[in-house]
Amino acid sequence: MKILLDTNIIMDALQERQPFDTAAKEILSRSQSGDIKCSFTANAATDIFYIYSKARNMSSARNVLNYLLANYEMITVTHGDCTDAMSFPVEDFEDALVVICGMKAGMDYIVTRDEEFLQVESPIPLISPGKILEKFK
Repeated sequence: MKILLDTNIIMDALQERQPFDTAAKEILSRSQSGDIKCSFTANAATDIFYIYSKARNMSSARNVLNYLLANYEMITVTHGDCTDAMSFPVEDFEDALVVICGMKAGMDYIVTRDEEFLQVESPIPLISPGKILEKFK
């Protein structure tokens, strides 16, 4: 199963944002064990680096990003992806870009805990962390 992680899922795990961190960490752990293949977008990488460097420091942010790059697939974001996202029928550009990148990479699911994003009509199923984990029980 190939899943695209929204930025909030990765940040929940990295920053141990309770109570969301437990599910986020389990998803990342399942990817490490090979149960699923987790990916994130290139624009998420810049957001993660920025947020983490402000919360901790630059060295920690570099270590975190190196870890993510070594263990999970990063989906590139192209000019065409941005153009497609601008015309995608979703008001939030970042959410539209995640869907476009997920389609390009052949993702089975997009995992997010963004309640508004979960309501979007998408060609790739949008699913909460809890619901994706239920698929493994």
